[in-house]
Amino acid sequence: MKKALLLLLAVMLVGCSGEGTEKKKEEDVKKEEVIKEEKVVPVKFEEVDPESKATVEKFVKKYNVRVDFIKQYQEKGIEIAKIQEPITSELNKEEDTLSQILLETDYKKHKGHYKIDAKYNEDKKIIGYTISIEGVPANELSEDGEEWAEGIISTMAIADALGLNIDKYDEESDIAFDEENYTYTDPNTKTNVTFLYADWDLGKFEIKYDLSK
Repeated sequence: MKKALLLLLAVMLVGCSGEGTEKKKEEDVKKEEVIKEEKVVPVKFEEVDPESKATVEKFVKKYNVRVDFIKQYQEKGIEIAKIQEPITSELNKEEDTLSQILLETDYKKHKGHYKIDAKYNEDKKIIGYTISIEGVPANELSEDGEEWAEGIISTMAIADALGLNIDKYDEESDIAFDEENYTYTDPNTKTNVTFLYADWDLGKFEIKYDLSK
């Protein structure tokens, strides 16, 4: 706003100093507006580093297999969504990384939703995954916490698809509820798992899975 006001003041002071000068200033302003409106072009999945592309495709297949397995054994009929195959979603710039939405869906039985992203570095190589979950506030949970079940089960499916030690994952997840930001390293894969539970009482939390380099 300050820059726009100064530019306007300069034009007023110049007055009738010449049509050519005024026209040039108008062109400069238009160029600035074009630069501001310029958007970063998304990266197509086909452009991802070949090894990383294969890694993400393998992860998605394993995740979906786990989802099918869960459907067979869930006593309460809790169902989570599969990730669409083949993967067609694009990568978008997010600070110094590229982010790709693999799955974004609402809960099927309760109020809430969850989103799974794949994260890449600037060389388009996979560096990890993130799941963001939002449901009812903690004080509205039933005794068995069923209202959060779809999101929680999805995190377990991710852990399983990545080959993490599930017992260790479950144990560390419980410890993390006493922290706002808690990280541990999986002994099987050396994946760094970070639980972001600062707003878990509001029904919002995030888990990051940073792959070993």
